[in-house]
Amino acid sequence: MNKHYCLQLCIDTVFISVSILLITILTANQLDAQNNLTGVYKNYHAVQSAGNNEILTARNQLQFQFTRGFDRGNFQTDLNIVHRYDSGQQAEILLREVYFERYFSRTDLRIGKQKILWGRANGGFITDILSPVDLREFLTQDPEDLRIGLTSINATFYRGANSLQFVLAPLFQKDLLPESTSRWFPVQTIESPLPVQFIDYDFNPTLKDVQLAFRYAFRNISWIDLDVMGMRWKHPTPAYAIDINLFDFPNLPSISLKETYHNSIMGGFSATVQLSSDLFFITEALYVHERLFPFLPVPISLVEDALTSVPSAIQLLQEFELRDDGYLINKPWLNGMAGVQTEFFGTSLSAQIYLETIFQYEEKILSQQYFPYVTLLAARPFLRDRLQVLALSRYNFYAEDFWVQLQGMYELSDGLELTVGTNLFAGDDFTPFYGHFTFSQYRQNSFLFARFALFF
Repeated sequence: MNKHYCLQLCIDTVFISVSILLITILTANQLDAQNNLTGVYKNYHAVQSAGNNEILTARNQLQFQFTRGFDRGNFQTDLNIVHRYDSGQQAEILLREVYFERYFSRTDLRIGKQKILWGRANGGFITDILSPVDLREFLTQDPEDLRIGLTSINATFYRGANSLQFVLAPLFQKDLLPESTSRWFPVQTIESPLPVQFIDYDFNPTLKDVQLAFRYAFRNISWIDLDVMGMRWKHPTPAYAIDINLFDFPNLPSISLKETYHNSIMGGFSATVQLSSDLFFITEALYVHERLFPFLPVPISLVEDALTSVPSAIQLLQEFELRDDGYLINKPWLNGMAGVQTEFFGTSLSAQIYLETIFQYEEKILSQQYFPYVTLLAARPFLRDRLQVLALSRYNFYAEDFWVQLQGMYELSDGLELTVGTNLFAGDDFTPFYGHFTFSQYRQNSFLFARFALFF
């Protein structure tokens, strides 16, 4: 267990202990305190629909949610036990939430590990970046299982229909990413004459790592919901610093890619505007004042040629500038979305277009200055809402790659559900030095899935 998770466990333990102490004090001699335990059992299988038709995952999952309610507050936990029996792994215990909350006349206070959900995007995260997500098995997980609680103090102040929310997180919690050997690892690997290793984020917490965020929710006008946010936060998408070790005797020369994050001032908003009874305009944006981007001091074409050509490799060594900044540069960055949502013959339809923009752009940056993509969502119930059919897709314009998810969920009886579907990835081969996420690298990972869920 690395230092990051040890420290996170210590802070979680402190929050849990404080919460239990508060519960003991506040619920003493209260006859109306109530306990509630609910849960769900899930069995999930995903099978590769291309290539060798391998089993991508097979797991059993038990989720327990315990709530102790009392006058003007409650204590809640969300505990998951996951056994991935396709790989023979031992059961994993994951505490997704554990928090204490107290209600006052115009204020709600929540302390502990909690999910904080902001934003309105369908196919990505724009302002909704506070709670970390579990991406270790990517889309083989249910959307509701991706979220992990953020250990924080969360206070919301109400004034009429409007509210002001403050979040303080004493410790940065990064997303759970796949191992570098996983088929879901987001960085493309390349054939290289030098060994390449990936190094996890080196977590050395200081007071500078404390993260703060606020959100003002405006609800005074019936036809518009508006949220305005500001934060000092680490964007959850990592950049990889490059460390070239040419002279590390007696070890062979090697290349290290180090997972890196950076605290930055951010500002954003999200809004839903009702244009008519069944037509809504949705928009969202986040500005990051200092976002890390990788760059190369030589043309990408020369690096690509050097992988297969000895003369090009010699030329690369002659022209490549050794630096100590990890070949990372800070630039202002804006991620924006605009879309519409409507109801058409009983079908909910949503289309959203996104544009990521790098300001003060330099040609040596691997990422494109403008990166557009679009998402489409359609959902419709059948059989008196017992059958729910959903289609969700995303298309990246620049690399012409896309992802499509189709699924149907049928309620066999009260508390018993069966879901089947598929996730398809497609796109042409692209340079491994492409500076953006692409679905084309997952073409062989397209899969069929089935999920059985029993709620109790």
